Amino acid sequence: MTKIPFEELQKTRKFLLISLLSSMGIFMDGYTLSIFSTALIYLQNTFLNRAILVSVAASSIYVGMFVGSIIFGRISDSFGRRKIYIFDLSITAIFLIFTGLSQNLYEFFAFEILVGIGIGADYPISSSIQAEFSPKNIRGRYLVINMLSWTVGSIVFYLISIPIVLYEGSDAWRIMYISGAIIPILVIFSRTIIPESPYWLIKSGREQEAKRVTEEFGREAGKEDVSLPLVKREKTTFRELINYIPFLIFTSVSWFSYDVASYGVWNYTPSLFFSSLSYIYSIIATLLEEIPVVIGVLICIIMIDRIGRKTLQALGFGLAGISLLTFALISTKGTMPFIFLFMAFALMHVFHNIGPTNTTYLYPVEIFPTRIRATSMGIATAASRIGAILGVFAFPLIVSRINISEGLIFFSLFEFIGLIATILLAPETKKKSIE
Repeated sequence: MTKIPFEELQKTRKFLLISLLSSMGIFMDGYTLSIFSTALIYLQNTFLNRAILVSVAASSIYVGMFVGSIIFGRISDSFGRRKIYIFDLSITAIFLIFTGLSQNLYEFFAFEILVGIGIGADYPISSSIQAEFSPKNIRGRYLVINMLSWTVGSIVFYLISIPIVLYEGSDAWRIMYISGAIIPILVIFSRTIIPESPYWLIKSGREQEAKRVTEEFGREAGKEDVSLPLVKREKTTFRELINYIPFLIFTSVSWFSYDVASYGVWNYTPSLFFSSLSYIYSIIATLLEEIPVVIGVLICIIMIDRIGRKTLQALGFGLAGISLLTFALISTKGTMPFIFLFMAFALMHVFHNIGPTNTTYLYPVEIFPTRIRATSMGIATAASRIGAILGVFAFPLIVSRINISEGLIFFSLFEFIGLIATILLAPETKKKSIE
């Protein structure tokens, strides 16, 4: 009887559970970052009363994510995915509570860094686990669905924020942050039932354990004879990264470029809308911005395993850059009516979610081998957080000192950088083995 390769098994309930639990780190990213975007409305009247202080505070969580992704991605490749996967979000939960209790900028900045370390740690680990358990013919689709959880987290927060604002008044921002600790606590306990990745087990010379895991998944898929993944048994070393420098440049530059515009816009959407609308209406307008996100994601889910990653990423970067630049240039003397601002952001979200929102997350776990997968994902994630820091730091300063049109031009430049990096350096990984 011919053995069926592990990566060709059909999806099972265990795989779907792993996908769900892996998505919760991304969910918390969307939930937590959306908190700042609305808490800012209140914090501007307390210790964030200058544009430079807003920039510093907004950057803090990304500093933490930079640190967490670099350190824990490396640890995950050396000591296993599962150990860190179980507890990393506990860091996020604890320090979200402390953030909600902050009394000044220094406390807020420090606690947000620690929140970011937990979320940043989860990116390379959960993505590696999901990719390593995914059937290769549907891997892209489910990694895209994973990224959709960012939007779900954002929507859940905005809906929760409305009653919090109505009943808590000036302390609403504190309750917003504390509310974010609930979901990570639930996820921590749920993740204890997830097995270690068979790819990592084989890489570490633990074939018997890997065999037990693959056989368990095989039985659930109705297959008794499953072959182990073909993985080199080598230690994780930074020297190995030298062989993949072009791919490291590609994944880092493209994800960096995407995050400059994406996080720069998302961080300030409610507060920008709030200048023209009441709080409730600004949240409703922000929620309406999720509609183009969902449209883009649905297109990506349908097309990602058909036409591939490179085409979608290039298309998304190019069209997002053109749309942002167009709205910036048609504005009158730097001022932008609400409907123009809304449409500029909406088109950017559609094009981003057709491509780079999802593909910049897919590429690092698909093009690097098991022995350096989480390390490389950590490096790419760290580069993306530098982009996010640049976007959230620069945007309020540009808007306060120049105008919104210049802010959109600033973002469009990075869309075109991402486009060039994709055209020149991106491989195609559609339905290919991850080893």
